Amino acid sequence: MWSLLFIPLGAVVGALSGFFGIGGGVIIVPVLLFNGYSAAEAVATSLLFVVGTSLAGAKKHSSLGNVAWSTGLTVGLAGAITAQLSSRLVLSISGTYDWLLNVFYLLILSYFAVTLLKKTSKPPKRKKSGLAASFFIGAIAGLLSALLGIGGGFIIVPLLVSWLGFSTHRAVGTSLAAVLFISLGGLIGYLPSLSLDYVAPLALVTGAFIGAPFGAALTNRYRDHEISRRLAWLYLAVIASIVLDLGATWWTPLSYASLSILAVFLVGISIDFSKRFSSPNHFSR
Repeated sequence: MWSLLFIPLGAVVGALSGFFGIGGGVIIVPVLLFNGYSAAEAVATSLLFVVGTSLAGAKKHSSLGNVAWSTGLTVGLAGAITAQLSSRLVLSISGTYDWLLNVFYLLILSYFAVTLLKKTSKPPKRKKSGLAASFFIGAIAGLLSALLGIGGGFIIVPLLVSWLGFSTHRAVGTSLAAVLFISLGGLIGYLPSLSLDYVAPLALVTGAFIGAPFGAALTNRYRDHEISRRLAWLYLAVIASIVLDLGATWWTPLSYASLSILAVFLVGISIDFSKRFSSPNHFSR
């Protein structure tokens, strides 16, 4: 019964996924950990959810012309390979060194939050797309994906913009295409070793198929720099949540404050989406 409440959560996070080009694990993993999931269970469940969000979001972005499929496939296949390596690492440390994943996550998110905030005032320089750069982006994203239970979009989007000169809209769509392959690769690494309760993941995925296409369509109502700035806000909210979650080791009530930070962000971005959706203006880029 309680698992059905994951449907609206999946819809909201799915909308974020379609809008930002991320899998949604940055929100789902902390929620699952709070509900008593082990690190490995939370990561595997999140990856199953990410498969759903990326599939629904990539399909919509493809219809909008926002997906560079050659780059997405290269990034995705490279990430699917390296995701196999990090999934084995998580299985070996789950339950003993879970806090290490939070610390590592904190450092990575801090770097990209600063990077996005610095770049929002300037349009990206167009660069020649490179196979080697795409493969490297995918390899790093795949390692982080299975390690942290995310699709890897949080690293793919800013790197497609800064390294390959993609517009934010095109980076978001291409990221979701790549995330689909990466999350599948990471999930395959977990399933043989875990026995999951599939009720909650299926409820999340059901919500994702509702929210992700909506979030993808919303990108046409924002300019590139507006999407980048809101993605930076998401990273800052998750950073604050992780810091509080680490502090909960010493003072348990901080875990509730951690979830409150994410809840406040979700409410705030939902209001922002609602206002922009009701606006008559459309921005294709």
